[in-house]
Amino acid sequence: MPRVGRGCPSDPPLRARLTRFPRQARLTGPAEYQQVFRHCRCKASDRWLTMLAMPNDGDHPRLGLAISRKAARSAVARNRIKRHIRETFRHTQAELGGFDIVAIARPGIASLSGPELNDALHKLWKRLITKCAGS
Repeated sequence: MPRVGRGCPSDPPLRARLTRFPRQARLTGPAEYQQVFRHCRCKASDRWLTMLAMPNDGDHPRLGLAISRKAARSAVARNRIKRHIRETFRHTQAELGGFDIVAIARPGIASLSGPELNDALHKLWKRLITKCAGS
């Protein structure tokens, strides 16, 4: 089968590639997390989450997740929260610009239903975008 475009025949379609959470959109190591914790320029929080952000050298945002067992006891609950945060991040990343962001969950977040969690996340992303606009 001949190659089409830049990808291999086994590559997923373009639409599937755009909706993923690629490595370049993530904070990958402890040093990157520590840098955001130490040099945070803007912060947005509510009852369930805190978002810390600092400008990065790139033109795209990167996300790191800190969901502890204290925030959600079971791995299933922690993974559900992470999926919701990643999904809302994908929808708002075009508006975020070049920032490294760490999302920190607080105790009680696991009690939120899916729609409640999505609403809280969308409000928090909007607040973070507003606060970081001047940075």
